[in-house]
Amino acid sequence: MSRLNLTRRHLGATATVLSLAFALGGCSSLSGPAASNAGAPVAKPAALASTPARIIMVEWRIKKGREQEFLDYWSTKATVGDRTGLIGEFLSGVEDRVKYPWMVWPQADSGDYTIFYNVGLWRDAGDFYEQVGKFIDNSRPPLDFEAEKRRRVLVAPQRWRIGESKLPAADAAGVK
Repeated sequence: MSRLNLTRRHLGATATVLSLAFALGGCSSLSGPAASNAGAPVAKPAALASTPARIIMVEWRIKKGREQEFLDYWSTKATVGDRTGLIGEFLSGVEDRVKYPWMVWPQADSGDYTIFYNVGLWRDAGDFYEQVGKFIDNSRPPLDFEAEKRRRVLVAPQRWRIGESKLPAADAAGVK
């Protein structure tokens, strides 16, 4: 069964991605009710103590005025050749703090560059390493559109929640 059939609560941008990631990695038996059983109670699966799922988070600091060049690069050149271990990947821009005044993320307010966050949900660390990680060379200088070197962290879920909304069913327009 495809992990993309798992249901999740969609809350918005990076928060959504993190919520989704925690349950996707080791919960292959979860699914919604079959169409013929719509409305019938669904048994709650047993709680899991751990998951092999991993989440890679990358902070991109992009020079002002070069955002479209970066978005084109991410969409067409920074691709994942084999997606069998990829649950989902979300490149996100920071929302407006005026609209969402509860945000407390100081880096989001830089006037020198535009920040994007890429959050990738992977079945396990080995899948990420084989498809992306082994190609990362931290000694390489930033790309021309980057204001600074990107920052990365690989995290292991410690706790998670399952929601009721689904992940998007297809890639965003223009993404390879």
